[in-house]
Amino acid sequence: MSVNWGFIGAGVVATKALAPALRSASNANLYAVASRDISKALNLSPSCVYDNYDELINDPKVEAIYISLPNNVHASIASRALMAGKAVLCEKPLTMNYQESEELIRVAKASNSLLVEAIWFRWHPRLIKACEQIAAGVIGEITQIDAAFTYVNNNKDNYRFDPALGGGALLDLGPYPLHLIASLFGSEARVELLKANQDIGPSGVDLVTKGSALINGSVRFNFNLSFVGQLSQEISISGSKGSIKFLEGAAFTNWNEPSTLLVNDEIYSFESVDAYQLMVEAVSDVILGKPAWIPPHSESLFVMGLIDQIRESGSK
Repeated sequence: MSVNWGFIGAGVVATKALAPALRSASNANLYAVASRDISKALNLSPSCVYDNYDELINDPKVEAIYISLPNNVHASIASRALMAGKAVLCEKPLTMNYQESEELIRVAKASNSLLVEAIWFRWHPRLIKACEQIAAGVIGEITQIDAAFTYVNNNKDNYRFDPALGGGALLDLGPYPLHLIASLFGSEARVELLKANQDIGPSGVDLVTKGSALINGSVRFNFNLSFVGQLSQEISISGSKGSIKFLEGAAFTNWNEPSTLLVNDEIYSFESVDAYQLMVEAVSDVILGKPAWIPPHSESLFVMGLIDQIRESGSK
């Protein structure tokens, strides 16, 4: 059996990542696409296209909806889809802030509809292996985590440079290292923000957000997010008995490329994998009533709470 998916938004990620993922998935079908630019929808070759989001939402053949729109409309579009009884896979960040996410999750529960944040790197086998090694005590107790996601973004016309649309490095890049915390410690982790600094650009969005925090009173967490720094993705985890480092392959956005993981003195190698496809298959399995892991709502709320906290501290 296959789930009929509808896309709301036909931008770069939907076109280059999610559409190929659905075509390769064993249990998913790209049935419909809605875009205000109908030519973009047609380029994805679905069974039907719409230039109106609500028409796709109300199509009875659509079972699941993937939302890849600017961050400021995630909550409103996802809410309408959930109330229509559709499963929703929404791009990260789930919404603009904790309050919006909390309300969206209430809608999902009230309508008995599936809501999943599309934090696709959490399905990558390398991250899963790292979490398993830590849980097994291979590096002892975690003492420090260093995470960085930086690159030069020169596309000033993109929504990422518009504060009204939810732009900025924190909302765009922050979900990756913050979901790393959730994957290692769960949503019950106590996080004390020690410092946060933001460099605000001419358009009003944060071009750089960096800082440090203390997790559960003992684990130092250092993070660096930037639209103006040299290309760098880093995950380094130190423990009382050893360390873990993500080596070859982008630490957060490894996509269809081999990768390696250094655990103490041992290197684990991973073949090319499409984590977008793994995500789509997992969500589709849940829709079909089959067992599969998806990130719990509590962890998306946990991440949004940290984003709010960092944003408030960094803007002072």
